[in-house]
Amino acid sequence: MKENDSFILALPKGRVYDDFIPSLQETQFALKDDPRKSRKMLLDTKHPKVKVLVIRGWDVPTYITSGSAHLGVVGKDILMEKEEEEFVELSDLGLGKCRLSLAGTQNILSGSSKLRIATKYPKSATKFMNSIGIQAEIIYLNGAQEIAPILGLSDAIIDLVDSGATLKENGLKEIQTISEISTRLIANKASLKTRSDLINEIKDSLAAC
Repeated sequence: MKENDSFILALPKGRVYDDFIPSLQETQFALKDDPRKSRKMLLDTKHPKVKVLVIRGWDVPTYITSGSAHLGVVGKDILMEKEEEEFVELSDLGLGKCRLSLAGTQNILSGSSKLRIATKYPKSATKFMNSIGIQAEIIYLNGAQEIAPILGLSDAIIDLVDSGATLKENGLKEIQTISEISTRLIANKASLKTRSDLINEIKDSLAAC
């Protein structure tokens, strides 16, 4: 079977992948390759027609939209930033639960009309700040947002929060929750028609875990 005839399930590297794999391994779509011992990005599964693509989480919606992958697993935070891309959100997998929040050294919402926000979620940040009537100057940072207010780079940050321990260690506090975040299963629109049998089989297998 040619690679381009395979059904491709795109998974993100990192925490979501680690949380998701145990569920996948309980299904007929379990990985045959051990990703910890291989540098391959396209891994074989026990199903003859299904392969797993391991890529950056931010790239999963793009692969799904293009049709290069048929089904994908990705955090809701990324989907909120990629809303202009075309995919169908099938289900909430209930993994990687956290929240997208505004945080800072103090509550800076009262009496402010413009704030500098450090974040890697510019669209979500702009939409939220507009919704509360505050103009945001977005400072894009791909990491280490927590230090930005301390060093005067920004007034606050918008980032994912789990326990809140990282915020506390860096002298910040959670000011307001913007959105609850979890891992979602998404599909290519055309594949829902042309590969519906496999999509439903994988979806049902995961739901049964």
